[in-house]
Amino acid sequence: MRRGLACAVVACLALVGCGGGSEHAVTPKVTATGTAPPASPPAKLVYPDGAKAELQRGAIAVPDSSFHARVEPKTMDVNSEMRLSDLRWSGWGSGRATGRADVRTLICDPNCAQGTYQDARAEIVLSAPKTCTGERFYTRASMTYTDPDTGKTRAPATYLSPPC
Repeated sequence: MRRGLACAVVACLALVGCGGGSEHAVTPKVTATGTAPPASPPAKLVYPDGAKAELQRGAIAVPDSSFHARVEPKTMDVNSEMRLSDLRWSGWGSGRATGRADVRTLICDPNCAQGTYQDARAEIVLSAPKTCTGERFYTRASMTYTDPDTGKTRAPATYLSPPC
């Protein structure tokens, strides 16, 4: 009997130690172009540039992939390899905001540490504003840009980090 109990305890500890429990499961954020890898645990939003005060006055913010929530941002991380800069917005505060920007992409060849950067022009569309924790956030994004090497239009995954 003791041997059976000991085996059961060891099996339970092995499951807990290997992440077999679902206690810390996180639902991934779904975007217009993909599903973000689950964060464990989810990061807390940062509100730079007075965004918190603007949200309290009813503005809509966008939380980028780096968990920075901004209103009409001039720069924005859309995924771990792409950053938008010199963003110009139209329709901000409505159900659909369109931004045009420069995009800098890290080309991870032969690997990300030794990679190079590629610059292009991009368009990002934010939509589906939702109230989360008393504040409004855009919850979907899609982006397109023309690959300078091939001339083809690309639509990379864009990950937002809304709190809902």
